[in-house]
Amino acid sequence: MNNLKQKHNNLLNREEITFEVEKNSIPSKEEMKKQISEKTKKPEENVIISKINTKFGSKTFEVSAKVYDNVEDKKRYEVISRKERKKQIEEAKKAEEEKKKAEEEKKKAEETAKKVAEEVAKAPAENTEKTKIEEKAE
Repeated sequence: MNNLKQKHNNLLNREEITFEVEKNSIPSKEEMKKQISEKTKKPEENVIISKINTKFGSKTFEVSAKVYDNVEDKKRYEVISRKERKKQIEEAKKAEEEKKKAEEEKKKAEETAKKVAEEVAKAPAENTEKTKIEEKAE
């Protein structure tokens, strides 16, 4: 991993890094995130790989990345792609549906518990009535 450019942008609280990687296959963004986070000693969630360019006919790749000082700045300045936004919305809907299902199951459990309690309360009352009738018969 050879550094080509490294610039600290004080306005956006980030470092803009461009470096060159030699590899047989195209490096994945996740793999590059790990390497950059180890090199800059910042967490992976603060790293964004903006592009990976290939030089034609060679095994060298030029990688451009942005490393933010903290997560809040990253959220403030980076644009979320439509695909990611859609994914987040779907996850939120799933979480909401699961919450509703859990509430419904809780209500059903409470209703069954009430029914059982009512039946148990009725059973002793019926038994006392039967015993009173039996005592009168004797």
